[in-house]
Amino acid sequence: MHGQPPSHLPLKSVAGALLFSALLGPVGLLYASFWGGLFMIAVEIFIMTSHLYFIAFLIWMICCIWSVGAVETHNKKICQEK
Repeated sequence: MHGQPPSHLPLKSVAGALLFSALLGPVGLLYASFWGGLFMIAVEIFIMTSHLYFIAFLIWMICCIWSVGAVETHNKKICQEK
């Protein structure tokens, strides 16, 4: 077998990222951005323990936007390597 092993990561699904983050919030963000997901989980825990439910809803929406942007950035970086 002559040839180089694939050194690129697979592309991620934008629709999948949006679905995960819409259904699971910060936990779904982990698919698109591991560190972003961990950060938003910590923020969401703090917000929920403070009983700031409207802000928690906003955090949920931010996770949806963040996940789409993170996947698009990831895919763009992978396509540039090819």
